[in-house]
Amino acid sequence: MTKVKIIESDLIRAVADGDEKAFETLYSLYYQKLHKFLLKTVRGQEESTLDILQEAFLRVWLNRDRLMEIENFQAWIYKVVSTEALTQIKKELHIKTKADRLKSSLENDEQIFAPRHLEIAEIKTIVNQAVERLPHQRRTIYILSREEGLSPHEIAVRLNISINTVYNTLTVALKSIREDLSKSGYGIHLGILLILQIL
Repeated sequence: MTKVKIIESDLIRAVADGDEKAFETLYSLYYQKLHKFLLKTVRGQEESTLDILQEAFLRVWLNRDRLMEIENFQAWIYKVVSTEALTQIKKELHIKTKADRLKSSLENDEQIFAPRHLEIAEIKTIVNQAVERLPHQRRTIYILSREEGLSPHEIAVRLNISINTVYNTLTVALKSIREDLSKSGYGIHLGILLILQIL
């Protein structure tokens, strides 16, 4: 067995035991290869690539108790990333279709423009208020991710925290914001939010 394989197996075992530092190292070990692979898959869309990597490695962490059952981790992680990429592509096509329909609707019926415009403005206000109510670190991580466009790895480095903390914090922050939207009667408008890239 090669030295790289030995190191990888040790990392995977440590991640399976809940070692966050090992998880960060494993992420770094595969980041460049998977990033390059995804840029070809999603045709150079950097933001989509980062989203896919985030989701893929979140799945690794959430399923860490099963990692030791995987015989070939590299093959498995490429499969996970490929599946996430396919899901992302389908999602983007779906969102584009909805966006086109919304745009057409707005252009063809001026009477509904004002209500929809006001509705979207209200949604943004609710999101901004929800973000302001988040605890300091959660709000900071959300803003760095959604407004400054930093990757989870970049956020972890800047704030000197684990990448797992970044993943968990973003998940909790988004859940909190969506709950506020649902309470305000906008739970069914997540499609619009995706089009606007609010969430």
